Amino acid sequence: MKPFNRFVSLVFLGLIFTFPLENASVAAQQNLEVEDMNLRVIQFQKLSLHKLVTEVNVYEFTKPEDLELTPLSVIEENIARNLDSHWVWPEYTLEMIDSYSPFLFRTKKTQDLEEVKLLVEVDSKGKVSGFEVLGEVDKGLKERLDYLIRKLPVCKPVPGFSSYIPEKFELTIRK
Repeated sequence: MKPFNRFVSLVFLGLIFTFPLENASVAAQQNLEVEDMNLRVIQFQKLSLHKLVTEVNVYEFTKPEDLELTPLSVIEENIARNLDSHWVWPEYTLEMIDSYSPFLFRTKKTQDLEEVKLLVEVDSKGKVSGFEVLGEVDKGLKERLDYLIRKLPVCKPVPGFSSYIPEKFELTIRK
């Protein structure tokens, strides 16, 4: 009878571990989704950079052979990994954008704004192909943002992709 009791207790323990009393796996899956969303945002001083998921045109891509693949610095690798992006700006870019904050918010009209959000489009060659201001801004701020966007360097391709596609980023600049 003693071996039978051991067998029953082992089966009972196996069932408890196989089918837990609470639904912990669902909570873990929900937490992973939240963490995954937070991984796609880069925070730097008064800036945040977020890669947007966009529809891809099948015909708009560049092969790695057509690009100049250069090794990335550790900071650039971290930014590319956090944004899950094919493209990464040189590491000094975020500091450069942050230094333009006083220039952008220098007028009376822009003093009331706490932040400005932009959609920045990068084409399949890594060049900034356009931007869109989210929200209402005056003409002067839009011109200063245009000046800032023209000063942005060309993005570097992140090694390891079979093709490079256009991407959109949401850039938030705070006062």
